Amino acid sequence: MTPQIAQANKNIRLYVLVKVFAKRVFLPLAAIYFVQVDHFTIREIGLLAAMFAFVQLFAELPTGYFADKFARITSIRLGAALNVAATLIYVFIHHKAGVFVGEALEALGYSFMSGAGEALIYDSLVVKKQEHNYSKIVSRVQSVSLLINAGLLALVPLTYRIDPRLPFAIGTVAYLGLFLTACFMRDVGRKKAELKPRPQLTFRLITKNHHIIAFGLLFGIVSALFTAPSDVYNLTLKAIGIRPDLLGLLFAVASLLAAAVGPLIYHLKRLGPKGYMLFDCLIAVTPMFAAYTRIALLLAFAWVVNMSFWRYRRIIYQEYLLTIYPTNYKASLISAMNFTEEIALLWMPIVITSIVAGTSLNQGLGITGIAGLCILPLYLIAAKRLFPKMDR
Repeated sequence: MTPQIAQANKNIRLYVLVKVFAKRVFLPLAAIYFVQVDHFTIREIGLLAAMFAFVQLFAELPTGYFADKFARITSIRLGAALNVAATLIYVFIHHKAGVFVGEALEALGYSFMSGAGEALIYDSLVVKKQEHNYSKIVSRVQSVSLLINAGLLALVPLTYRIDPRLPFAIGTVAYLGLFLTACFMRDVGRKKAELKPRPQLTFRLITKNHHIIAFGLLFGIVSALFTAPSDVYNLTLKAIGIRPDLLGLLFAVASLLAAAVGPLIYHLKRLGPKGYMLFDCLIAVTPMFAAYTRIALLLAFAWVVNMSFWRYRRIIYQEYLLTIYPTNYKASLISAMNFTEEIALLWMPIVITSIVAGTSLNQGLGITGIAGLCILPLYLIAAKRLFPKMDR
């Protein structure tokens, strides 16, 4: 076994820990914590989410290029360090300005990690000549990490009753674990001479093909439908009777369900791009309509299914795009996918929370669901233009 293959195997094994430690274990309680402890309003929660998206919007592509040009593992380490700083701010600085700074650091940290890990694993599979198994390997790694995350998400929010700061302190420890894990990983199979063509030329090619831009913008909106209402979902679940310390159990159930179905996710490629996109969009809006009913169990079930699928949905898209656009700038390509979501997340949280503030939690989510369905025809048309040879 060559040193490159040995390191590639090590990268793939340790990637499980990267996925575990990169999880925001405090996520179920973030909005509630900021409202109860730091006295945020619902509109300020929307502004906070928009600011997070604003930072990632401008950092996503440069950090992806940084990972491709210099070192993907260095990018992961930088992201982990920034997230350590962010969670320490949440723990020790109880001021709205401090929370905004923490969110900005966290957004920048996740931008550095975005795409770098996936690109590192793809390169490791190339060294092993198994790149055709990308979706299968990544989904299986995700399944194992989700089993571990399920336990963390069930237990960490329970510490909120002891001290509201404890979930964020545990988050600090997790990010430190991420940094230490990354110290044992290395880039493999890459040479500087391979970094051609220049990204600027690729950007010009994309801007001249309007169907690529249309698909990117619509993909970003659909992606944001999964994440933009997350704080509103948490507040809605609390409003209809789910205790805050039990929200972690829902996240844990979502992780367990995702872990169970993860090894089978790659079979969804058989739907073809348009079929997969239809399935993707319907899963995105289902919890919104469930929230409109104000039935706690129905919303909890729909939300768990939504969260379970969300953890894998990008893997299929990544394989589609890497097949159509083979490139050595893999982290940049994956970051470009994330970039379109950040564009949508720049305005969608503000719109959703404004609708909610003007109506109610359940009615606002119902209206958002209807709007999401309205873009589905355009999304499918864009798919037909972008994936003409791959669709069935």
